[in-house]
Amino acid sequence: MIDSHLHLQDPVLFDRLDKVLYEAREAGVDRMVVNGTTPDDWPLVSDLSQSIPEVSAFYGLHPWYVNEYPDGWQERLRYMLTKNPLAGVGEIGLDKWIPNRDWVRQQEAFLTQLGLAHELQRPATIHCLKAWGKLLECLDNSCFDGAFLLHSYSGPADLVNEFVERGSYFSISGYFFRQDKMAKLKVFELVPEDRLLLETDAPDMMPPKALIRKSIMRSESGMPANHPANLVGVYEAYSEWAGISLEETKTLMIQNFSAWHSR
Repeated sequence: MIDSHLHLQDPVLFDRLDKVLYEAREAGVDRMVVNGTTPDDWPLVSDLSQSIPEVSAFYGLHPWYVNEYPDGWQERLRYMLTKNPLAGVGEIGLDKWIPNRDWVRQQEAFLTQLGLAHELQRPATIHCLKAWGKLLECLDNSCFDGAFLLHSYSGPADLVNEFVERGSYFSISGYFFRQDKMAKLKVFELVPEDRLLLETDAPDMMPPKALIRKSIMRSESGMPANHPANLVGVYEAYSEWAGISLEETKTLMIQNFSAWHSR
């Protein structure tokens, strides 16, 4: 099974990495797309991809952190991507949900990273909250014409086709199978089957209790964190929702991942 988006470099997972990997493998997870978020974690993401066969690396400056890295990150990102010809660009994007963020700098960073993805012909993973119209505008104003993943898509139904036409894939996390998130899940009925992927976003986006196979406690808060092994619950829930077998879901995700990641 393929986890199209998670953060193994997060201390919650990394501090117990051997155990986490063992449990994920036991659950059947055999591919993990690990997304960087800042220049500080890119080297660790790189190390993970070089030492763990299941890991694919993506490097990017997340919109939450653009204020913390005003200069120099662009060339560091280029270096990381050039060093790893198989790496993608992510997690990048736009976010109006988080307060006290520099909106202009977010857009500048996003467009810069889209340009780099275009130049180096890499797939991208995009985070977006409450900025869907601006995201479309940025895509149209950039030279990027490759495949990109809108991870944990929570945008409006009427924009699905707009994103499909621009090369988008859409991932569903276990979080969307919560009873209070079923309206978000319904939007995925409009997504073409060949543009769907599944993810955990571990250690974030906790799924409902029925989908949890393994849990981790956050030491600083005592709250549970999402585990990559919970991907099996996401696969099972999606299969039931889509009316197909688990094996059919596995085959579909392999095909879709290959199409997204190879473009």
